[in-house]
Parts: sequence; C-alpha cells; structure tokens
Amino acid sequence: MDTYIPNETYARLTLALAAIEPCPFTGKREPYQMVDALMAAEIWPASVQASETLSR
Repeated sequence: MDTYIPNETYARLTLALAAIEPCPFTGKREPYQMVDALMAAEIWPASVQASETLSR
C-alpha cells in the first residue's frame, strides 16, 4: 500500500535517516538510532498523537 506524506516531512525524514552514523561496535544503524533521529527531526507516528488525545 502506498503512503504519501507532505514533501517537507519527506525531506526531513530522509535527512534525519541519512545523518545516522553506524554504531561503532556493530557497524550497523541500530533501530534506537533511527527512533532518536526521527524524534530529533520532530517526526512522530500518528499513534503518538492518538494516544495523547486519548489521555486528555
């Protein structure tokens, strides 16, 4: 299924992921690094917004 996001979000997403340096120990980009990069770029899954709405 195709998912389309605004161009600005796409640009922020690609820049955030491209900036991730591989882990010095494993040589891989670890999942936690991707989550950290996306949070730093203020890119969040819709489920976070839904849970914030439910908690109010």
